[in-house]
Amino acid sequence: MRSSINLTATRLFSYALILIVLSYNIQAFADNESSTQPSTWYSIEYLIFENKSLSNQTLEPWTSAAFKIPDNAIRLSNVSSNTAFKPLAPNQQQLYGVYNRLEKLSSYTPIAHAGWVQPLQQKGERKPVQISHQTGPLQLEGTLTFHRGRFLHLDIDLQLSEMNSLAITQTNLSQRFHEPVTLYRLTETRRIKTDESHYFDHPRFGILAIVKKIDSPN
Repeated sequence: MRSSINLTATRLFSYALILIVLSYNIQAFADNESSTQPSTWYSIEYLIFENKSLSNQTLEPWTSAAFKIPDNAIRLSNVSSNTAFKPLAPNQQQLYGVYNRLEKLSSYTPIAHAGWVQPLQQKGERKPVQISHQTGPLQLEGTLTFHRGRFLHLDIDLQLSEMNSLAITQTNLSQRFHEPVTLYRLTETRRIKTDESHYFDHPRFGILAIVKKIDSPN
């Protein structure tokens, strides 16, 4: 009886060991497949503009939490021209027509217009792109994150700060400082379809984005 019990325990242990090995091999195969999966390249272009028609009204920010730049945010100006996250050249941008029309309207003022190219793998690491612009008393900062799981998504996290100009005059010295008065923040995640314009709306400002699939620049 005891030998029969020992044999059963030995078989159970062997089966458990086999399952562990098979599970490890399957996971290793999946990891290897993911690492060798070819990347698809995209261009991401954005146009951010102020809604001036509501600037004199009392507006509540969508969130009271102030924006903080993530540690892994990518600054496009620091990226080599031969790598991913290369800034879009003017001839690669499609929103110039919209930019010019907004400039002619009294209710809107363009704040920022730019973009970049980026490779994606399914369920790859999310890499936020840092956005930072100063236009008169308006300061814009935040991130745009283009990523893919089952579908393509664009994460918006932008904060528009209205700055108050303070003049400080001392003997033989005159300086002008700016301090934030009101913060407006927009955070949103949306599924993205390529070759379509996507509008992200905040009462104080708006964002127009377009994503296109492109050939690998390498």
